[in-house]
Amino acid sequence: MLDNRALKKHLPGVAAAAVLVLALCETVQALLAPSRAPTQSNWIEAAAAVRLQWKPGDLAVAAPAWADPVLRLHLGDLVDVGMALRMDDARYGRVWELSQKGGVSPEAHGQETFRKVFGNLTVRRVERPAVQVKFDFLQQWQSARVSRQSAAGVTACALLADRFQCPDIDFNWLKPAVLEFDFGLRLALYAQPVAGAAVVVEYDDVPIGRTLTVGAGLHHVWLRKAGDGKVAMEVFVGGQKVGRLEVNNRSPWKPVNLDTTAFAGQRQVVRFAITSDNPASRHFGFAAEARQ
Repeated sequence: MLDNRALKKHLPGVAAAAVLVLALCETVQALLAPSRAPTQSNWIEAAAAVRLQWKPGDLAVAAPAWADPVLRLHLGDLVDVGMALRMDDARYGRVWELSQKGGVSPEAHGQETFRKVFGNLTVRRVERPAVQVKFDFLQQWQSARVSRQSAAGVTACALLADRFQCPDIDFNWLKPAVLEFDFGLRLALYAQPVAGAAVVVEYDDVPIGRTLTVGAGLHHVWLRKAGDGKVAMEVFVGGQKVGRLEVNNRSPWKPVNLDTTAFAGQRQVVRFAITSDNPASRHFGFAAEARQ
């Protein structure tokens, strides 16, 4: 066994050997990586196979996700705005996954009904039951009532062409917008919280299913760094609270299903109440659907 003096003597040699091994591994990886990447012809053939069996309402995803720009280069005409900026994948009963290097998309779950390999690109199709959307709160945003509520009272917000604008505070509005969550873009209702009050969004006569699915987060990675407050959103159906979401700078966009089976088949008032303990630079966005 080496004593401390001998160990210190050999340490520089061991460190140098470790660096050499690491450099060799990185070199081998750099040489092999191009041969493992799909070629242009792989993508062209895979896209043709997808187009041959594509149906309206299908979803196309890339795995790993960073390959999405290449997927859109070859299949972009099939990726409409709703698909590109979707809240989640639950609306889609058929999902086409174009994967490389063993990548698997979390959205490509279900029974595999098609698989074919095109060089270094694998095309899979999975199928599963799609959810039935009974009411899309984002799509129906103009039917809402928006207000700012505090101990001082209730302040109604006016419906304009592209937003609800609340008085006295310029940034106190609600509007549909393309926002960035988790370095990806989604269409959401942009509703910045205000100090000492709740921003309340209410919808009348909403057809209720078994779940109310809500996604929420804070917009823009650099804007998030300017603040550290939490944003909470409480959700009520027929005056009864069915859930609460809380997001901060580290919260991912991860839609949750709130149980509304007690109201299934009814038409009810749905209310979203948004507050923050420190609303500075809290660029909050959410989307929601009543689902069967």
